[in-house]
Amino acid sequence: MPKVYNSIIVPAPIERVWSRICDFHEFSWAPSVIVSCEKVGKSDGYTVGAKRLLNGLFLDTLIAYSAIEKRMMYSMDEGPPPVSSQEIHEYIGNLHLLPLTADNTTFVEWSGSWESGTPAAVEYMNTVYRSLLRDLAAEFGAEFGT
Repeated sequence: MPKVYNSIIVPAPIERVWSRICDFHEFSWAPSVIVSCEKVGKSDGYTVGAKRLLNGLFLDTLIAYSAIEKRMMYSMDEGPPPVSSQEIHEYIGNLHLLPLTADNTTFVEWSGSWESGTPAAVEYMNTVYRSLLRDLAAEFGAEFGT
C-alpha cells in the first residue's frame, strides 16, 4: 500500500488555522494549487458525505470530520493520471492539525494512502501535499526561500 506523508509548522494558533481550512468546500487559501473548488451535491463542507471537485479533476468525498480533533479524512474517487481511478484504488487522505503549545503555532500533517501498482502516484501526491501545506503556512505569514 503506497503512502505519502507531509507536514509543516504554521505560524498561527490552531483555532485560527482550523477556522481557515475547516470547510471541505473552501480552498481559497491554496492559490498555487487549487484554481477551482466546486461543491458537488447538497451537503455542506462540514458534513460526512460532502463531495467536491477540485480543478475539475479531483473528485473527493468527506468520510470523517472532527472539529474537536481538528481532522478531516476523505476519499479520492477520481483524479488525473497518475491518480485516476484506473490507476489507484481506495485512496484515503487525512488532514490533521495539532497545537504546538511552546510557541502557540500549529503542526499540520497531511497524508494519503491507497492501493496501486503505480509508483508515479507517490511523487505526484507528495508534490501536491507539499504545495498545499506551503500555501497554508504562507497564508499565515510564513516565508519560503526560492
